[in-house]
Amino acid sequence: MNLDGKVAIVTGGATGIGGAVTKLLAAQGVSVWVVSHVSESEMQPFCDTICASGGKAIAAQCDVSDRSAVLALVDRVRRESGHLHVLANCAGVIHRTPAFDMDFSHVERIFAVNTLGAISMIEACLSLMKESGGGSIINIASSAAILGVETTSVYSASKAALVHFTRTLAPELRRTGIKINSIAPGSVRTPMLGFVDGATLTPEQEASAAKRASVSASPYGDGMMEPEDIAQAVLFLASDASRAFHGACLVADQGITGAMLPAGG
Repeated sequence: MNLDGKVAIVTGGATGIGGAVTKLLAAQGVSVWVVSHVSESEMQPFCDTICASGGKAIAAQCDVSDRSAVLALVDRVRRESGHLHVLANCAGVIHRTPAFDMDFSHVERIFAVNTLGAISMIEACLSLMKESGGGSIINIASSAAILGVETTSVYSASKAALVHFTRTLAPELRRTGIKINSIAPGSVRTPMLGFVDGATLTPEQEASAAKRASVSASPYGDGMMEPEDIAQAVLFLASDASRAFHGACLVADQGITGAMLPAGG
């Protein structure tokens, strides 16, 4: 899995799954562009910690739903790094509300970030990745793209679209040296689920997590995962060890989508 000297862009790269991906890639010798919609000054302490440990992380503010910002970001990577080998689309948003109770601005935002933002990043990065001799694109989807989850229909649809886009783009990239795959995580201990600076889940979130854990087919018997679990899958897909994977969706949910809810659950 030698990635030393490679260059990566990680969207949503300062927190949650993206933060874990950034740390793991940097530890492998990858120069990581840490992309987030927040200011670079807010990301800098996170990047400084990585650099202090011998890694390389560059803070880059960019809202992936803003096409001009995406193009400017990739142009900056081209000018300052000269190459690009890995793109990990980890940025995502969710709004847990029944679809027809949701303000339509939330619907638009969810698709703008989760689906169109990832597509925009991919399109903008392709030429630089080709010039760099190929690489790997990894899209973070969700097990909700496979298994229906109440009050997440719009989010689920945005991630399902990303999974199918990944699958259908793969044949178009087969002669470019660029592989593309997606990962569908289950419940991960991230800010999206309320885990921020030691905060605990709400009672409703705890109940949901407990229900998911109760039907897990995992030998670990726990439906809640850590961001580092998904980062390991990203590392695998970014490396040459995954040369047989192209257009695949790796479901990383400890067996939740393979189990049936108990009666009344």
